[in-house]
Amino acid sequence: MDPSQEVPLDPRVRMGVLSNGLTYYIQQNPKPENKVELRLAVNAGSVLETDKQQGLAHFTEHMAFNGTRNFEKNELVSYLQSIGVAFGADLNAYTSFDETVYILPIPSDDEEKLRSGFLVLSDWADGILMREEDIDAERSIIVEEWRTGQGYSQRLRDQYLPIMLYNSQYANRLPIGQMEIVENFEYETLRQFYRDWYRPDNMAVIAVGDADPGALLSLIEEFFGDMENPKRAPKRKHFEVPEHEETFVSILTDHEAPGIQIQLFYKHKALPTNTKVDYRNLLLRNLYGGMLTQRLDEIRQQPDAPFIFAGTGYGNFVRDLDYFSASGVVAPGKIEAGIQALILENERVAQFGFTQAELDRVKRAVMNNAERAYKEMDKSESSSLVGRYVNHFLKARFAEGEAWKYEFYQEIIPEITLEEMNALAKALVREDNRVIIITAPDTEKDNLPSEEQVLALFDLVDQMELAPYEERLLGEQLLEVLPQPGSILSKEHVEAVDVFELVLSNGVKVFVKPTDFKNDEIVFSARGEGGVSVFGDEDHYSASYAGVLVNVMGIGDFTPSDLRKILAGKSVSVTPNVGTYSQTISGSTSPRDLEMALQLIYLYFTSPREDSQLFDVFINNQKTQLASAQSNPDYQFSKQLNRIIADGNLRASSIYDPEELDQVDMPRAMEIYADRFSNAANFEFFFTGNINMDTFIPLLEQYIASLPADPDNLDSFRDLGIRAPRGRSENIEVGTDEKSQVIMLFTGEQEYDRNIATDITYLGEILNIKLIETLREEIGGVYGVGASGSMGIQPVGNFSFSIVFPCSPDMVDTLIEAAWEEVRKIQENGPSEEDLNKVKEKRRIALDENLRRNNFWNAQMSTLRLYGLPWEAILQARENIEAVTVERIQRTAQELLVKENLLEVRKYPLSR
Repeated sequence: MDPSQEVPLDPRVRMGVLSNGLTYYIQQNPKPENKVELRLAVNAGSVLETDKQQGLAHFTEHMAFNGTRNFEKNELVSYLQSIGVAFGADLNAYTSFDETVYILPIPSDDEEKLRSGFLVLSDWADGILMREEDIDAERSIIVEEWRTGQGYSQRLRDQYLPIMLYNSQYANRLPIGQMEIVENFEYETLRQFYRDWYRPDNMAVIAVGDADPGALLSLIEEFFGDMENPKRAPKRKHFEVPEHEETFVSILTDHEAPGIQIQLFYKHKALPTNTKVDYRNLLLRNLYGGMLTQRLDEIRQQPDAPFIFAGTGYGNFVRDLDYFSASGVVAPGKIEAGIQALILENERVAQFGFTQAELDRVKRAVMNNAERAYKEMDKSESSSLVGRYVNHFLKARFAEGEAWKYEFYQEIIPEITLEEMNALAKALVREDNRVIIITAPDTEKDNLPSEEQVLALFDLVDQMELAPYEERLLGEQLLEVLPQPGSILSKEHVEAVDVFELVLSNGVKVFVKPTDFKNDEIVFSARGEGGVSVFGDEDHYSASYAGVLVNVMGIGDFTPSDLRKILAGKSVSVTPNVGTYSQTISGSTSPRDLEMALQLIYLYFTSPREDSQLFDVFINNQKTQLASAQSNPDYQFSKQLNRIIADGNLRASSIYDPEELDQVDMPRAMEIYADRFSNAANFEFFFTGNINMDTFIPLLEQYIASLPADPDNLDSFRDLGIRAPRGRSENIEVGTDEKSQVIMLFTGEQEYDRNIATDITYLGEILNIKLIETLREEIGGVYGVGASGSMGIQPVGNFSFSIVFPCSPDMVDTLIEAAWEEVRKIQENGPSEEDLNKVKEKRRIALDENLRRNNFWNAQMSTLRLYGLPWEAILQARENIEAVTVERIQRTAQELLVKENLLEVRKYPLSR
């Protein structure tokens, strides 16, 4: 390897610079079909603001949606919605310290739509109108965005960021800005920021998707080639974070902080990202963090561990600043022990190093990830690729491509030695540029260590005699003895949807959809009736935790930590769960690791592991966190909301107080889990992905047909009477920040009907459009609002529809009435054809894309079986879209969105 050789750009991308200095990246990518992901990356963020402009980089981003050269205010969003681009979900933007990025996925199967996408981007680049009335209207929306972000995390962050970003411009330029400036700045101050920084030589256009690269380049040249740079443009400065010899310790408390967190940052100048040796250096640091995190996770599972959770990692804070961090959540009274443990484990590595087994595992994991990405090169979606070029332009990050990465890993990973990994301990964990941040509730103020006591822990660790880490020897096989295989009783092929229906000798039904959507992906799920509903109220707490505990304690002879080691380098994920009315297993794997995934499924059915030590650690940690969360208004709100919606039904309770966990009995929870998975015939299995039926069927016979089963004794669920209250209004008072939240929840029993199920989801999307137009754009009372609806069949046919938004306490009544007014308009007149067609077009595009995704098919197969619908229902999805009418939506709104069905919950701050 020539270490000085530059890492190449992915050869599939076409990068260039126009004569005016605008950079472009173009890559043709076939998935999804008929879509191009567009980005406008502006090399300007809040760090460039003057004192009078604080918050105006972010304000400029907002104004891009409020009137441009070719789109009047609100026309842009409305037009894009009409071609299937949803505001927020698809169309979006963000502003950070150093950059502003605009996000626009656009259809490419119609030349005019594709041209419109580039027209929008060019308007953002140099055609934002910045009208005075539009600026004034946007001020309150940004105040509401700021209000939404208020709380303990913001208060603590505002105190420790200046320490992290010591004596730099970044410390005084949070992107949200100063609200006093946002509400009062002169119009010209905003326009000046736009003129200064939105210019061709400070921007890039990125286009990745299903379109001819030559055509995309022509569009970039047409729409951006004539843009000019201002004659006296300011130079784009790059800001440094000064280094410091001393260790900064920040010990902070807040009356609403939900627990105690410790963070150790070892900062240094950002590493270069140009050459192969730079790439290798970054890889080594990520390997180091992965191995140390695994050790900390093992410590976490020990009795009286010094922390509840802990981990390490390498990252970049701002352009000038990289860091290695070690962080953890600790119980009261364990702050010093937690900090000491984080320091000590780094020192243990420095003294004794990692083991060869640890290094081999992490090598296998990163090699597996690189290989999978390489295998999926031709099946990657454009949305997963476009970000690499945004980061290449803005942050000079690598954008090497999967083929080069896989080949390079094959070359360098075998050469990485324990010696060089161990040497990183001293390079990453240094005595200069060190920051320690401790955050805790006010109630812990008297128990916190002093700055001197924290600093003394480093000297204390230096004087300790440490022992090397001991690797626990594990078996290489999940199953030492394979189960006696069963057989396939019947196999049918549903040609219309290419689904195989199999019945196994133990009564299990398996449904398989082989696809070529991904080269290295298989998605699976299994569902059985009953859940915890079949047990009495006396088992509520133990039953609620039955599935969780198996994930906590492991299977067979293997703890969760053991399983992670065995699965290192494998593409396998399997998760069991016991829900209210069903028990499930779900996960994903690769064709190569399919047998191991099936072995895990077999073990989760037959060999859940009991471990009183892991149980005690888990329950004690849960109690500690729940106790700490009592001061957190978000937790208090969720708890009170859960109890209101539960309407006094114990079985609907899901957010607990610490003392309630004393009622979780491990032996009983394991009995409940074993009962729920004792009869495999009660389950239906669904597999989707790159499946070879000839090799798959013997594996089914070995691991699924061999499961214990009794086809003559199938379970059903029991109706627990869980119903949300209706025709009520409740107030919840929590927190001290001047912010409220409104939840309008409509529920009721309703016989399931496919048309109504469709209509209620469309109603939610249409109302979403109208509520954004009214509550946000017209009134300026919210930053975000959401409306959604659905139907279900368990425990009985039912519907649920919600409208949710945060706002100022003094706007609650006004905004609720405005929301009702939008509901009444639809009830009296129906939605407009224009709004209905916006939702239809979005659904058409989503359907076309989803029909090429394994997760979608797996979920659809499971849903069709649950609801007793024919396979052909999937194929009828498009005609179902076309069949939705204004009259159907209107009727659904009239029948379901009535006050008798409404539970209205208002959150207010305390002592209002």
